[in-house]
Amino acid sequence: MKILLTGIAAAIILGIIAGFILPRVGEPAYQAYSTSSTRVGEPGHNLIGKEWQPASNPPGTPGG
Repeated sequence: MKILLTGIAAAIILGIIAGFILPRVGEPAYQAYSTSSTRVGEPGHNLIGKEWQPASNPPGTPGG
């Protein structure tokens, strides 16, 4: 029983330590996987022209 509780405590302590260290060490995906010709700032705002109107609302959406 003592070994089980020690293992649980060790897992919790390691999880807390990793929670503090990994965000400081890791690089965000938008920086790690970006190139000079890629925009990741606001995905979706420029994918369709301003004059585009949907033919009908898809099922499950308001009015659809």
